[in-house]
Amino acid sequence: MQLTKKIMGVFAISKRFLTLLFVLVLTIAAAGFAEASVATKQVKVNYSDIKLVVDGKAVSILPSQEPFMLNGVTYVPLRLAGEALDCYVNWQGQTKTVNISSKSSAQVISLMTQVKQKDQEITTLKARVAELEKQLEQEKAAGEDLDDLEDELLDDYDTLEDVEIDDITLDGDEDEVEVEIEVDLGDYDDEWNDLNDNDIEDWLEDLVADIQDELDDDTEVTGVIIDTDSDDVLVDFEKDGDDDLDVDFEDEDYRGGSDIEDVEDSLDGDRYSVDNLDFAVSYVNCDEEDEEVVVYLDAEDSDASSRWSDISDSDKENDVEDICDDIVDIFDDDAGVDVETVNVYFYDENNQLLDNFEYDVDSGELS
Repeated sequence: MQLTKKIMGVFAISKRFLTLLFVLVLTIAAAGFAEASVATKQVKVNYSDIKLVVDGKAVSILPSQEPFMLNGVTYVPLRLAGEALDCYVNWQGQTKTVNISSKSSAQVISLMTQVKQKDQEITTLKARVAELEKQLEQEKAAGEDLDDLEDELLDDYDTLEDVEIDDITLDGDEDEVEVEIEVDLGDYDDEWNDLNDNDIEDWLEDLVADIQDELDDDTEVTGVIIDTDSDDVLVDFEKDGDDDLDVDFEDEDYRGGSDIEDVEDSLDGDRYSVDNLDFAVSYVNCDEEDEEVVVYLDAEDSDASSRWSDISDSDKENDVEDICDDIVDIFDDDAGVDVETVNVYFYDENNQLLDNFEYDVDSGELS
């Protein structure tokens, strides 16, 4: 009998606990609505094993979160429903407020940011593609222009004295162009051997001038003359804009035994500039015993006499020193002659002396 009373007592306590629990749930639920009144009320609820399915997927429900029905209305804990919908649920006790925020909103913002970045990348890539397509068209047009120029050059420069030119090819653009000239010394060995340096330099000077006339006065032209029979480079040459043409002879089998007279002959007609005045070598004499070279340079400009005085002394000295250095190197490289002193004389268009200079090789300065 006492056991029965105890069981009944526990049952009564459990019933009161459930009633209190439902009241609390309703109170919390009511607190989630703006301006809802705060009150308590005893209710009887109906548990009907209610299930919660979100996007076709059943939600796992703890016993403490089981939904129930009251007066035809189904009540589901906000945290259960919110988290099932992938939302943050936060209860703020001080203000009795339930804050619900979507987790997906941050993901959406992140995805939108990524989309924006991708759009920017696409825009940048499209611009780059357009730029490359334009560049390709320009290069294609430039290539066609170079093809035409190659044909013209081969027509105009098909021989170098008695040596036949097999081919002339160009590669580059109006800023920089590389030239390859082919000769076959298997057929023209003797004819190439008969050439002096001046013959080759003058021919290259005219060829490069025509290339710059067609492309641009500032075009940097570099090139080689190649023997197709041996694949040897015979000559290297370079001209940067309006600088003097620089020619280096690599054909030692033909030019390795040059003597002083050969070098003097090769220098005859070579062109040099002082500031913006052009001169050509008209006389060269090397005294090997005294280690001295004398050079006359004649003006190629018809107004050299009036323009010479407009050139500053420092500009004259710098350019004259460069000319003397070049002459010293030529005698050293081609004839193995050590030069101590270079005397240069500049003449105007009327063959009147403009000025003369003495260059000391050891000091590298005019004396």
